[in-house]
Amino acid sequence: MTFVLCLVEKVLDGLFQRPIKCNKTQNTMTTHSGQSAQNATSQDNSPVVADEATPLEAIYKYIDDLDVGFDFNVLSVLDNDEATPAMIEALKDKLGSTVAARLFCIANSVHFGKNRSGKITKFMAVVNHLGTRMTKSTAIFIALHSQASTEEMTVVLARCFAASKLSEMLAHKLGLSDSDRITVTLGALFIEIGKLMMLLYSATSDVQLGEDFIERHYPEVNAKIVEKFRLPEELLAIVSRPPFRFVKKDSLALSAVVELAHGVVTNSFSRHGKLVIQSSVPDQEGILYTSTAGSWLAEQFQTIGLGSYLQVIPNELTDTEKALLEKYGQQSK
Repeated sequence: MTFVLCLVEKVLDGLFQRPIKCNKTQNTMTTHSGQSAQNATSQDNSPVVADEATPLEAIYKYIDDLDVGFDFNVLSVLDNDEATPAMIEALKDKLGSTVAARLFCIANSVHFGKNRSGKITKFMAVVNHLGTRMTKSTAIFIALHSQASTEEMTVVLARCFAASKLSEMLAHKLGLSDSDRITVTLGALFIEIGKLMMLLYSATSDVQLGEDFIERHYPEVNAKIVEKFRLPEELLAIVSRPPFRFVKKDSLALSAVVELAHGVVTNSFSRHGKLVIQSSVPDQEGILYTSTAGSWLAEQFQTIGLGSYLQVIPNELTDTEKALLEKYGQQSK
């Protein structure tokens, strides 16, 4: 795993421009919440702990009955080739104010590797800008985010979101097609979503699911979520957490791209409780940069409401950058 983390950090180094140090001896065990295993404690008065005999059917039934704040079947209009602009525009009110507002914010934010588009005010434009797969899947993620009632649940979602954004950046740097980029972005977005469902089930029942039980079975629950909400079928090859895989001669499978990003996220959350990256940042006058990898990530985390789970450490300016600021900045006037 250390080799894998070193590999992805070298790829991300081109994005964040930071020195890489690989710890070959680190062997910290972590819980499903990302905390150090040595800090995980049990409670004497805790509810009955589920064992391997605990049927997953109970969790699946909970998922089937879950109310996410809107009827997710309304999203089927996005899969209808004959849907009219009026039908898609009406979807905004059916999704509810929170989900719709977040989607507008995301559509109006900077997309990695692309320029900012003009101000989007119509929901039809949101769908055209994000695409139907991205709109549908992101709406589900936002709705599930609203279900999180504890810090542990929110941390699971933050790790999913962080893995999604890093996967998107890696896909761009690896030159993947737009379709494959969307697949890895969405696959990572739901990479641990089964853990959230199991925590929600545990919180509403008298059964405490053990750490080992969750770690063994959450990929199965991931797949159940894809099935339940009719998410793109190609996500199953990612959320099922297959072995690290190469395809053809030596190309990375899409699931492997996600695993690289998720490994970095897991390591950072284990050490810091959030994603910590180092990056150049835009200067006030936009002389050097108007947008960077770090500023893009910061905007994305703020837009989804998870800003506290990202820390961007600014790179030190090079002598050349300092000279440019001195020459063209306000201080030269």
